[in-house]
Amino acid sequence: MNREVLELLEARFPIPALEYYRRIALWDAWWRGHDRSFHEFTENTVAGHSVRRQLYRMNMAKKVAEDWASLLLNDRTAVDVADPAGAAFVSSVFAKTDFMRQANRLVERAFAVGTGAAILRLTGEADADGRLASSPDNPPGVSFEFLDADHIVPLSVECSEITEAAFVSENLRRGEETVYLELHTREADGYVIRNEFYVRREGKLVREKNPAGCPSEIRTGSPCPLFSILTPNIVSSAEGSSGLGMSVYADAIDCLKGVDLAFNNFCRDIKLGGKKVFLNQTLVSRDEWGNILTPDDVAQQLFVTVGDADIADHPMITEHNPELRSAENAEAVQCQLNYLSFRCGLGAHHYTFADAEGRARLTATQYMGERQDMRQNMAKHQKNVERFLRGAVRALLWCAARVIGLPADEDCAVRVRFDDSYFTDTESQRERDMRELAAGVLTAEEYRRKWIGGESDA
Repeated sequence: MNREVLELLEARFPIPALEYYRRIALWDAWWRGHDRSFHEFTENTVAGHSVRRQLYRMNMAKKVAEDWASLLLNDRTAVDVADPAGAAFVSSVFAKTDFMRQANRLVERAFAVGTGAAILRLTGEADADGRLASSPDNPPGVSFEFLDADHIVPLSVECSEITEAAFVSENLRRGEETVYLELHTREADGYVIRNEFYVRREGKLVREKNPAGCPSEIRTGSPCPLFSILTPNIVSSAEGSSGLGMSVYADAIDCLKGVDLAFNNFCRDIKLGGKKVFLNQTLVSRDEWGNILTPDDVAQQLFVTVGDADIADHPMITEHNPELRSAENAEAVQCQLNYLSFRCGLGAHHYTFADAEGRARLTATQYMGERQDMRQNMAKHQKNVERFLRGAVRALLWCAARVIGLPADEDCAVRVRFDDSYFTDTESQRERDMRELAAGVLTAEEYRRKWIGGESDA
């Protein structure tokens, strides 16, 4: 979090989560694959000089976050809105803002640093009362901004849910660093959005006039927030979170270190494992400039030995072939990966590499049994992803009905359908349901709800 922005906010609001951003910075460093305090070390050379080196690393923190994002929100995840007018509006905004792809990226970041948010942004002209003007010819602009924990400052938290927040967007405008500060606060007549723009000049943030179409204050009149927060569905073990979530690998930092230590040892053994050849000094000659020449440099094959020493006891050429310890190193890396995947909720064998001889194929029962931990945790995290998606859709439906003026039902049913094909054969299930539909075991309405989408409880 930008320290200058925090100082701007601290002047108006107390920020209890200030120390929490240090944890977020640590989680972010592991997601980026480089924790300087761990991955960099000093090594002494043969000449006695100190050299700064880095560990070989696998960057598994990012891989863990990527895998959770792929499992929870992918191209098969769908959102069904029961109201036709509302569904059309939601679909158009989702397409225009590339919502699902951006939301997938947000899931990765949220699971890495603990929190993400989708903010519904309204642009247009506001009257003296802060109400956005709307007409069929000039409707307000509607878009989404996606921010992670390092750009979210909770202002109010109720029952562990962020109800008021400040959102910080940092951009670049013709070489100048700009900061857009967006405050969402709740007042008696609904949520109020205040927009502030700053430009960094000479190392300081300077307030600038808001660009056209971005009012300094918008009184939305909405009883629900126009932002939706996403966190992993795990309870933070750190104090002072103030509504912010916890990284999915927050309690597995030691496991991440174990993976990189094992991988570093593997890579160093390979690097140092090349053949070493030692020559007797009598085989080495020098050219007229004093450069050392070995027999291979001059393709020499005939040598004359002088003395009584037995060449078998004192060989002129000695080679050393270090052991690579491939099997031991591979086993160490695999063990550390097992610990990591288990601790991050993916199951103990999510990252399993084949043995040199090839692993036996697992039966379907064994495959499912080994992934029960992942399936249970996936179902748990889906609840938060579903709440996040519904929150974004509810904000859009309210905007369609109250701001744009469309005949949309803001209270209509919203259903989120997740992809379960990682654990089940979707096509086989669908064919089976079609047979049951033909036999009268399954009704047409039940089939439609399951495979096409329809009304469900919001």
